[in-house]
Amino acid sequence: MQVLPLALFLVMLELTVGSFVSLYLLDLRGDTSRGFVVFQGVLYLVFAGLTLLAMNAFATPEIIRGIGLDERWVQAQGPLALAFTLLLIPWNVLLWADKQPRGAKRKAAAQPPDPRVLRPRRVRYALGALVALVGLAALFVDGMAYRTLADSRLGGALVVLALVAGALALGGVMTAMLLGHWYLNTPTASGKPLEFVTTLLLVALAAEMVFTVLIGPSTAHPSSNLQAVAPGTTIQTTGSGIVVTTPTPKPTAPAQATAQPGTAPSVRQVQQDEQRQAPLGRSVFVWLQFLMGLLSPLVLGGVALYLTRGRSFQSATGMLYLCVSFVFIGEVIGRGLLLFATTGA
Repeated sequence: MQVLPLALFLVMLELTVGSFVSLYLLDLRGDTSRGFVVFQGVLYLVFAGLTLLAMNAFATPEIIRGIGLDERWVQAQGPLALAFTLLLIPWNVLLWADKQPRGAKRKAAAQPPDPRVLRPRRVRYALGALVALVGLAALFVDGMAYRTLADSRLGGALVVLALVAGALALGGVMTAMLLGHWYLNTPTASGKPLEFVTTLLLVALAAEMVFTVLIGPSTAHPSSNLQAVAPGTTIQTTGSGIVVTTPTPKPTAPAQATAQPGTAPSVRQVQQDEQRQAPLGRSVFVWLQFLMGLLSPLVLGGVALYLTRGRSFQSATGMLYLCVSFVFIGEVIGRGLLLFATTGA
């Protein structure tokens, strides 16, 4: 199977869960504008729906069977992802119903908290905690399933930790970038929420880099039930099963004589040798993961935090724009490297 679609599903799951966790923490703080939290809640519900579609297209237990994962954990992936998405709906409904000013606005207006509002708000906080736990549980079961691809140290626990840290980094940088845009409409708002979520991004990135360094080499075991197929074979998945089509080989010309020692190879032999060589080695992607996906956003995130404390929100948002791109690329490369040895893509 292809590496990129499966890696893309994992990154989508990281983005969705990490984004909601960061938003939930901002909601608990109570110093972020209600409009931003409501908008992000709807957006992350859309993310969750896209994640479900990606899972059903690329990562169902039937599709990824036989590539060396711990399939006992994969079975729980679907129910948890579905539960996470469904729980986001009542959480959003409770959020829309809460229209009382919070945090700085309530203090500025000298309004005491209304007991009739506090009760459903506490229910929303409790439900949000449940949603976050279910999302983190989905990440955990996927990490436990994929830990067999690199379990030489601590039994693959570092794979699970790197996945969770990557989710907080990717979700944190997405929330921070969108929050920076929100400040362009409300320049007088407090910068504390943006400082908080940017700090969350930096801590998660630093933790992910440590876990990634400590994961060690791949220990993926070759699958015993793989079968070789003839060149040109196509495999199609239909509603009634899998259709394998193998073309009838055509008669080939007699093989050319092997070049004698000391003679120059033919042009055809040189072209075949060039086709067998990969344009980029695995080590190149490892360097790209660390330089683009971890070190660069750490630097840019630090600059964004500094600018935020100086209330240069527009400049900080520009730094966070770059962070989103680098972190996303780094996560795709990281998950692709984890899957590369097993899938052989």
